[in-house]
Amino acid sequence: MQAFLNFLQTHKSYVDAATAISAVVNIVGWCCGFVFLIRAMRANAIHSVSVGPFSVKMQEAAVEATASAARDWNAKTDQKVDVPRIRATVGRAFEAETADNLIGKSILWVDDNPSNNELAVRALRKFQLDVEQATSTELGLSAMQRRHFDLIISDMGRGQNMRAGYELLAAVRSQGNRVPFLIFAGSDLPKFRREAEALGAQLSTNDMLELVDQVINHLGH
Repeated sequence: MQAFLNFLQTHKSYVDAATAISAVVNIVGWCCGFVFLIRAMRANAIHSVSVGPFSVKMQEAAVEATASAARDWNAKTDQKVDVPRIRATVGRAFEAETADNLIGKSILWVDDNPSNNELAVRALRKFQLDVEQATSTELGLSAMQRRHFDLIISDMGRGQNMRAGYELLAAVRSQGNRVPFLIFAGSDLPKFRREAEALGAQLSTNDMLELVDQVINHLGH
């Protein structure tokens, strides 16, 4: 061992040079790899990238946000929070093709009490979705004139109008717009589901996880 240490000390300049060359080679290799990755993504040869810890952290952040939204909402409806179901739903959103399809898609959420949906909006944004909120049918329709939305979420009753959600749905469909329309309300009676479907909505529910699941279904494919 002493002889080896003596050798290193005697040839220290060569060892330092070899270490420096190795560091330069590593840097060049990383740079070349990064350039190749960018070119491949631009050519659509690679559709998504998952870098171990970063992907896991993003997914866990989405699980946490969705669970927080579900717990907050379920406290008002006496429903239990199914964490394994949350993980399964979020996991689907982070599958490569689904994640690529979700990124940047837009949601209009119409509710006269937007603070009720603050945690749910936070959860949806963890999927890289763009969520804009409006507090009335009129403001929602105005937003639709200003920009395109890939999906609409609406409450049902606003103020004294207990069918405001249906009125927004009718206004949207009268324009020939077939955008997916999900009603998220306080009640989940079967008759409400049937009526919503008959009027052209894709869902009527008071289940937070069902809402998130259907958002992923409609926007992730």
